[in-house]
Amino acid sequence: MAVQDRLPAGTILLCDSQAFGCAGAVFRVDPVTGERQALSIAGDLQGATGIALEADGSVLVSKDRFHPGTGVLLRLPVGTWTQTEVTSGGKFTAPGDVAVEADGRILVVDSFTGGSGAVIRVDPATGDQVVLSESDGAGDPPPRPVRLCVAPDGAVLVVEQAMAGGMDLSARVVRVDPVSGARTTVTSGGDLRSPIGVAVDGGGAILVADANAFPGFGGGVIKVDPVSGAQTTVASGGAFVAPQALALEADGSLLITDNEALDGVGTLFRVNPATGAQQVLASGGDFKRLTGVAVVPAS
Repeated sequence: MAVQDRLPAGTILLCDSQAFGCAGAVFRVDPVTGERQALSIAGDLQGATGIALEADGSVLVSKDRFHPGTGVLLRLPVGTWTQTEVTSGGKFTAPGDVAVEADGRILVVDSFTGGSGAVIRVDPATGDQVVLSESDGAGDPPPRPVRLCVAPDGAVLVVEQAMAGGMDLSARVVRVDPVSGARTTVTSGGDLRSPIGVAVDGGGAILVADANAFPGFGGGVIKVDPVSGAQTTVASGGAFVAPQALALEADGSLLITDNEALDGVGTLFRVNPATGAQQVLASGGDFKRLTGVAVVPAS
């Protein structure tokens, strides 16, 4: 592909499961002006759950089976942005997020694979699926994996939550060994109630967006020490209602989606990681339910 077909570094990408009359869409957002443009609409994007970028600039989108049909992993090749299927069905039950490893292999987290959820590794060329790690199923109900990211050292970080009767019973951040699939709990409980977004900053700290954290269930962002598991608050309350997807910009700023903020419209926030100050970057319009966010890295 021609170099000019790639999106500029810093461009923000959002997937929306219900945009354009519930058809679903992938948007690009200018990081300076907040201006948005739809890259792809409808097709298999209804029910989109997560978004990631491959090394060549192609966009990956995971899709939940309920909207409609089976779970699907889509690729939007750079420059054309047409939807092609990488893989579907198989071990997919309810794909919730997607990430890319350094060697190009794709990871998809699924909340119900094997009964209590799993991280599934996908071959980017063949679409072959292999379970890397299953949730341990501990608890009643067991915490289910909902989001994931890949740390700079290759470790896979997964956020898990369990709900029954509308109450959050347990939540945790789990580190998965990328070779063995062995699982280690990094942190649990504390301010975590409904963790639903995860990323790793330049210093190795784990950042978690939680839809119901803190007194009053206003939601916010929690920083987790990767060694001790200690939790500290980055941002809470303010205009947040139910923070969801989370990504980091090159300067360390946080990008967070919230579909209940500002009178219930899809909103993209930028948050200062040092002060917790919130800025509305883009909101409303064609946005309906923003479920994933990613940032185009420098080439």
